[in-house]
Amino acid sequence: MRIDKLLLLIALALLAGCAHKQAKNDAAAEPQKQEKAAEGSIVGTPAPGSKFAKLKLGMTMKEAIAKIGRPDNQWHRPTGKSAIPFYFGDDRWVEELAYKKEGRLTFNYGGDQILTGIVVNKAE
Repeated sequence: MRIDKLLLLIALALLAGCAHKQAKNDAAAEPQKQEKAAEGSIVGTPAPGSKFAKLKLGMTMKEAIAKIGRPDNQWHRPTGKSAIPFYFGDDRWVEELAYKKEGRLTFNYGGDQILTGIVVNKAE
């Protein structure tokens, strides 16, 4: 009978720990989204009045396409984080959109698909 009580106590402790961790993660989720929106890079300077001049890092893919139209080419590729076992973050893959005579946009692949990179390249 003592072993049953001990196992029950251990199971309750594990559940309480998991519930505490989940609540902590939920509370921290919103600030992380805001920080991710500010991250990213812009290579080159978009010309005033160009499509890319209308974009801002942190926009969703839907917002960007609504502002500048559909891309000429689109693909996705893995990042280095895709090789990490049991890592399920939104940055394991990226979605890239190419626009002729403008350049390339990079979005994270999961979640809200946030704009994380702009490469201005008129020759592309």
